[in-house]
Amino acid sequence: YTTNYRKLTEIIPRSKITFNIQVCGPTVYDELHLGHLKTFFFFDVLVRFLRNLNYNVKFCLNFTDIDENVFEKANEEGCPFNVLADKISKNTISILEKLNINTPNFFPRSSNYIKEYILQIKKLLSQGLAYNVNGNIFFEFNKIYDRGPVSGFDKSTLYDLRFDSYIGKRAPIDFLLWFKCNSEPNWDSPWGLGRPGWHLQDVVIAHEMFKGPHDIHGGAIELVCPHHDFIETLGAAIEGIKPYVPYWVHTCILTISGKKMSKSLGNIVYVNEILKRFSPETIRIYFLSYPWDEPTEFSIDQLEVFEDIIKDIKYRIYNLSLSPSNPPDYLIEMKKQFFRHLFNGMCTSKAVELFISLVKECSKHHINPSFLEDVLTVLGLETLKS
Repeated sequence: YTTNYRKLTEIIPRSKITFNIQVCGPTVYDELHLGHLKTFFFFDVLVRFLRNLNYNVKFCLNFTDIDENVFEKANEEGCPFNVLADKISKNTISILEKLNINTPNFFPRSSNYIKEYILQIKKLLSQGLAYNVNGNIFFEFNKIYDRGPVSGFDKSTLYDLRFDSYIGKRAPIDFLLWFKCNSEPNWDSPWGLGRPGWHLQDVVIAHEMFKGPHDIHGGAIELVCPHHDFIETLGAAIEGIKPYVPYWVHTCILTISGKKMSKSLGNIVYVNEILKRFSPETIRIYFLSYPWDEPTEFSIDQLEVFEDIIKDIKYRIYNLSLSPSNPPDYLIEMKKQFFRHLFNGMCTSKAVELFISLVKECSKHHINPSFLEDVLTVLGLETLKS
């Protein structure tokens, strides 16, 4: 299911053999929380599935460190923002490794591309697609799209949202590429000291990673508007191609007691806390057992249920026969159905349900564990073999 088409969509990479995928990663001022994991597990399995189909996949999970939250937290801790960002980025990658989310090829940080942001802004100004208002550089949205290309919102709806209050903008939906800022951290530019805009960061990072447009862009559903509408619009201008990203894919929210898990509500559950109680495999299969495109209510009780399921699966896999044995036809069909669930909308919830049954049936027939190898790898559960 793609957000921009609003229906199940056949995805075909531009190059026919390589999928370029960018997912909006965390803002690196605090540890990973469970709200991040629904998105990261889903895209980890999507990339694993595409690679299993013999596609080459270049997967970029970018980290945002040019952000007011990062700067405020660094001030609180009495250190430069890049020191805080280094620490949180390393911790984040360490947690992803523990969870076997090992598919990203790149973890670029936004502060490493200042020269590239300035270069692209210069090009957009020379093309008449951006304009300067007292050192603040705005992108002119209406010159590329007449509606939200990802959200589908019409222009009047977008105008009503009024994303910022800068005086001198030509239209309410024109957005900042560079904003004047005398507070540190800031960077020098032809327009004075300032900082790059959020939307520009993601587009330029993708340009540097992929050397052109990419095929899939993903993230949580709350990023659709304005962030992803603006990324699509800006990317189309920079790369000179429409659509810039043909497939936009968004995971739905994680809730706790019926409310979205968020720092502002103070109902955050950090991943490190859960890892003290549950195995990485349990956390993974728990998230994959719910539809990725529907809200998920977090439940410790369900995690405990899946902990028992994982222990049973691990025991059964460990005790599978190592002698060659041909699986009966119905097991071959079950395995095919597992992959059909992924082909049909990346339905991980049905795939997980079938996987659990498949392991039990293989255990009954003492099937060689190699029969399950590709299933385990696609789900990111190959660690259960050890």
